[in-house]
Amino acid sequence: MLLPLLAYVVITLGGLTTSSLGLLSVAGDGSGADQWGDSLPIRSDEWLTQAPIDLSVLANGSSSAPALSQDPDLIYQISSGQVVESVLFHEGNLLRLGEWLPDTMLFAAFRAWPWLLLVLALPPLLRRLGASRPMSWLGLVLVFLAPASLWWSFMPVRIMAFAAAGSYVLWLARDRMVAGRRVTAVLQAAVAGILLARLVTYYVPWSLTLGVPLVVATGVYLVADRLTRRQALVTVGAGALVSLAVLAGTLLENAASLSAELNTVYPGLRRVTGATQTPAQLLGGPGLFEMETAGSPTILNQSEISSAFLVCGLWAVVVWRRAWSRATTAQRGAIVTLAAATGLWSSWAMFPWGALGEHLPLLSSVLPVRAAQTVGYPAALLLVLLASRLEGPTARLAAGSAAVTAAATAFGVGDLQRVLPTVPTWQVWVSVLAVAAVTYAVTRWPARAWPVVGTLVVCLLAGADTNPVVHGVGQLRTSPAADAARALVARAEDEGVLVAASSPAGNAILVANGAPMLSGYQVTGPVESAWREVDPDGQYEEIWNRGASYLLVAGDGPREEPTIEATAPDVIVVHAHPCWLAASDLDVGYLVSTTELTGPCVREVRSFAWSGGPQYVYALRDRG
Repeated sequence: MLLPLLAYVVITLGGLTTSSLGLLSVAGDGSGADQWGDSLPIRSDEWLTQAPIDLSVLANGSSSAPALSQDPDLIYQISSGQVVESVLFHEGNLLRLGEWLPDTMLFAAFRAWPWLLLVLALPPLLRRLGASRPMSWLGLVLVFLAPASLWWSFMPVRIMAFAAAGSYVLWLARDRMVAGRRVTAVLQAAVAGILLARLVTYYVPWSLTLGVPLVVATGVYLVADRLTRRQALVTVGAGALVSLAVLAGTLLENAASLSAELNTVYPGLRRVTGATQTPAQLLGGPGLFEMETAGSPTILNQSEISSAFLVCGLWAVVVWRRAWSRATTAQRGAIVTLAAATGLWSSWAMFPWGALGEHLPLLSSVLPVRAAQTVGYPAALLLVLLASRLEGPTARLAAGSAAVTAAATAFGVGDLQRVLPTVPTWQVWVSVLAVAAVTYAVTRWPARAWPVVGTLVVCLLAGADTNPVVHGVGQLRTSPAADAARALVARAEDEGVLVAASSPAGNAILVANGAPMLSGYQVTGPVESAWREVDPDGQYEEIWNRGASYLLVAGDGPREEPTIEATAPDVIVVHAHPCWLAASDLDVGYLVSTTELTGPCVREVRSFAWSGGPQYVYALRDRG
């Protein structure tokens, strides 16, 4: 425990993160941060959305949202200072200390918190589920360094961290209940309930595919143990009650955001069904290295074709019979739970479910491609539990396992060449050989530490350079452009007006410095009454009634009323005339544009350089 805590302290004091916010700079060339390694442009929802929103909490002391949009608290698990959500999103309160502590340290502490939880909780939890010490650490390696973790800016790690931490604390509470220490047991169960309630916010589809299986496996194990079943049921019940209470309180505090999100065209009302994904999306994970300098895939992008190690599921099938015979009843309960989850989500991503799938609760909210990207996580946990039960001669079993995983990897990574033509044939064979070697070593010597170390080295070599290591928060907060943004923020606040921007980069620097905004990020859903001011007849509702979107305001619309355009599925652009903006009830006082504007309703205040070009700041004046 000491080493992870020490690492967290070093990361916090050093202001270190893996954010790609360096892509936001004055020059627009990716030089916006002091960093080692290259930024990850395709993860725009991290560096272009989440990072500015996180920094806005540092600037304002609480979360905020554009006038057209609901608060982002539920999605990004930050806090606007409401009582219950401040308990549920506890580490989000770190960002609210920006008035007193350095931004760089708070930003790093917030981002690294899930990492600390995962390292502290997952290995001991897996050991309690039946994993050996080496295999418990193998589980951590396969989760933390999976390609989907690296290419999705560690979003899966965040989800798995709270699932593992909540499950482990619940287990500790059960132990205290068994020992007769009921008061502390109930308190620990309450903490576990708070941690596990997090799975209902953030990105729920991935909570279902990679967080819920671990939690359910823990619960099944605890209840399956006859000697402590009563204490386990009491502990689980106490944790569930607290979880429901805290979750209900948070949802009540964010009722407007929740209602808006549930009724958006996307993601709230979207329903999907199971569908066949490509072998590359299912089994191509081991070959997803050297994508940083490769060309873009022919479909989607590097993040979208990334996945975890579903090959572990096939590996688990090979060793199942030998491992099963040596498992206890409770261990078998956890194993079956993880196997069922792996099978369910694999089938969702492998076979067409037709119209039936769209009517299945929970499943219909998970895109098949999202299931393909994350089903490898429960598969990896299943594998480490089974491999821990292997005893006696394992040479033939190791050879068979290596052959199966090598063939599956060849199939998946070979198909990767179809969607990523720059993948050379040698990379396919390196992936096959690496997987075969790891499989053989782990199966042959499951009680030894060196196969786990070898797997760690292989994964680090494959993906260590995927994300940069960044010191500080870059030019979003320390640059002439940031100074100009803060000066505009002061003027807007003094006058009690809002600011609108016409570009994503303009939004980013304004939001990061605490500007009161009309534009920005609509991450949960719209404020319908405000949108009715822009679109009174609702003719553009299919465009603006959605979450997870960038919201831009361009001063090039018709004089009579704005038009609204979706320049991309997640980009909403309001084309409004400056005179209309000035005369509206939206209280817009300033417009930051990447193009020069003229007319009786605009007066240029200043300009500043940002993102490789000028940002023109105009004060709006109502001229009828």
